[in-house]
Amino acid sequence: MKPGLRLIGLTRGQFSLIDLIYSILQRVGGSEVVCVTWSAGIKDANTVKWMLDTDLIRKFMLCTDHSYKTRQAKYAVQLSELFGDENIRTSDVHAKFVLIRSERLFLTIRTSMNLNANRTCESFEIDESKEIFDFYFGFVRETFGEMPGGFVTDSATVNRALDRLS
Repeated sequence: MKPGLRLIGLTRGQFSLIDLIYSILQRVGGSEVVCVTWSAGIKDANTVKWMLDTDLIRKFMLCTDHSYKTRQAKYAVQLSELFGDENIRTSDVHAKFVLIRSERLFLTIRTSMNLNANRTCESFEIDESKEIFDFYFGFVRETFGEMPGGFVTDSATVNRALDRLS
């Protein structure tokens, strides 16, 4: 992990997004992490909580699709308990990206992977670039500013917030 890094890859389930995040954090140290994903598995969420508890992650923000609570009601309750509604937002989102801000690096992972294990071919691109990081963080900042905390499922609320962002 170094300034200007660009890394592109494919996986067939040899590792998951949480493995990628953990590997990066081991190299760059304690960081702030933002995860935008369509879905999240409870095992991976517990791994994120463990990284929070060990200070590998200093701050964690999660944004999922507003259908998540409907599709994964029990998981949504557990994620709220793990991270607090103040660190969770929903949107009309199918994009998947992770932002990692260490003391010296601005890393962006764009990926086809959700925050759960998957044995299909998945892609990822990692860029160390403040410009790319800031582009994606702009969406996160605005979503966190426009949406109430927690797992909001109401499409009208989500769409109003997205309309204000555009």
